[in-house]
Amino acid sequence: MSGPTSKVIAVVLAAGASSRMGANKMLLRLGPESLVRRVTRTVLEAGFDEVWVVVGRDSAQVAAEVAGLGVRVVENPRYLEGMGTSFRAAAEAFPPGLEAALFALGDQPFVQAEHYRAVLEAYRAHRPPLVLSRFGPVHAPPHLFRHDLFPGLLELHDEGARSIVARHKAEAVTVDLPEDALFDVDTPEEYRRALERVAGSGE
Repeated sequence: MSGPTSKVIAVVLAAGASSRMGANKMLLRLGPESLVRRVTRTVLEAGFDEVWVVVGRDSAQVAAEVAGLGVRVVENPRYLEGMGTSFRAAAEAFPPGLEAALFALGDQPFVQAEHYRAVLEAYRAHRPPLVLSRFGPVHAPPHLFRHDLFPGLLELHDEGARSIVARHKAEAVTVDLPEDALFDVDTPEEYRRALERVAGSGE
């Protein structure tokens, strides 16, 4: 039986093919560090019991970017089949008794530590099966899944966890986060805009 002292971890999904970018976006520099290191470091500041990073394309280079941060690296050899395989790779490695896991996207550089912490605190306050993040009208990760949803993660393939979110939305607690924090770096144009935003903030 999982109790309040059980572990809640965070998983950074950083395995994608970056097909629209043309280069591995996880390795792109944003300010003084790579995108994957920036996101992972931010998640680490939120207070989870552990932080994992799922790697796929250029796995050795991406793992090297987060070396020294004290995170666990999980390899997803099936990353070309879609994001669902990264959820699955993490879930296959979950230890017995893990209470819940938050999944964060490695290409969202403007979600802040306090945003991840707000999702974690909403879970600890209510212990729902699912905690969803909402940016204005849009639901998008980070989302947190309780252990009884883990079997569904093991069945995912190409499209991420949308099917699980849809199935359990009525039971979910939703956390409202700032709309401007929702920014994915998927294309060269989005990367250019992210660089301008970081430069404008003085980072």
